[in-house]
Amino acid sequence: MADKNRGGELPYRVPAAARAGPLSPVVPVLSEELRQRMQAAVKAERAEAAAAREQDCGRGSNDRAAPARAPVEFRDQQGSGPVPEDDVTKWLGSAVKPQHAVTLEPVVRARTAVEPEPAVRPEPQKPRRRAGARLVALGLAIIVIGSLAAVAVKQFSRSPAIQAAVRAQAAAWVAGQVSPDVTVSCDTVMCAALKADGFPVAKLVVLGPASPDPVPSVLVVETGTVRELFGSSLAAAWAPAVLASFGSGPGAITVRVVAPHGAAAYQTSLNAGLADRKTSGAALLNDSRITVSATARSQLLAGQVDSRLLLALAWLARHQPIDIVRFGNLGPGASPGVPLLFADLAQSVPAAHMDPAGYVRAVWAILSRPGAPVLPARAVSGTAQGQALLRVEFTAPSPIGKFDSGSS
Repeated sequence: MADKNRGGELPYRVPAAARAGPLSPVVPVLSEELRQRMQAAVKAERAEAAAAREQDCGRGSNDRAAPARAPVEFRDQQGSGPVPEDDVTKWLGSAVKPQHAVTLEPVVRARTAVEPEPAVRPEPQKPRRRAGARLVALGLAIIVIGSLAAVAVKQFSRSPAIQAAVRAQAAAWVAGQVSPDVTVSCDTVMCAALKADGFPVAKLVVLGPASPDPVPSVLVVETGTVRELFGSSLAAAWAPAVLASFGSGPGAITVRVVAPHGAAAYQTSLNAGLADRKTSGAALLNDSRITVSATARSQLLAGQVDSRLLLALAWLARHQPIDIVRFGNLGPGASPGVPLLFADLAQSVPAAHMDPAGYVRAVWAILSRPGAPVLPARAVSGTAQGQALLRVEFTAPSPIGKFDSGSS
């Protein structure tokens, strides 16, 4: 049945013959068999319409009383004249098959035009919600993977093998580069490693829960155990300067200089020593027996060189010409402002005919003469970029403040 609220006027209408007046009540000439078939079709159509009205009773009052279909006029092609719209012609459907070639296409089109729309429509927002859910899941997966990677790196840095390797590296550096005359604080395991590398046992201070803050030593080896004992006060309050650092993350080991009077007092003494080192470095540049590279010149003028090393080079230049290539430190990760502890000297002077071993012996003999202001820890020959060098080294830590050669 047609729905007035949905269908409206039919899209196509078969034109009827022109009417001069009211429709004639004459019944069209139809065979008895055709009329019976049409009546049966009308009854079937009405039964179907009644069933449809009962199913649509819940749709509202407007759907309960469906109006009659818009009238459709058609003509018998045999030319018997216009046919009045009675109950038969008003409800013709596709089930009617007349014997004559009656045009029924407008009725079929009318029924198709007013077919109800599907009750369920696709929801366009569902794909977007699914895409958003996938993005959220991807973000959570990235966060989880990142967290697991961080935990894996942390656990890897804390593995016994890695910790043992970093500890051995730090112990070897302290035993070779730190003066055996200074006291060093460390945890039980680290002190055992230092002892195994030859550092004097009498100069080791084992740290524990009852250790004072700051510790009574010149240097402290900061391990994970030491950080757990002293927390942030270790680096912030009483051991601000780093001489060397090994490893990374929770398993890192750092060699620090203890400031017994606090970080502020240590920085004041360091600044005073810096001014003194700048003056001594400029004096070396004025010595005609000393040749320096551009790198060494800038290091001397900046006051970066250890005061003891400056005195040793001035003493050596009094006895033979020297050529300074550069200054440096053997401690990886040292803090800015920590003085440089070694000097590399070119072996091209004083005599080209002297072999490297002979040059080392000659320089060491001068540096260790009676009356020498200071004695270096060692003098070692080597090569760098194809050039023969002699390295003159002092041990850590450097003196802070204005250096007094008489106390060295």
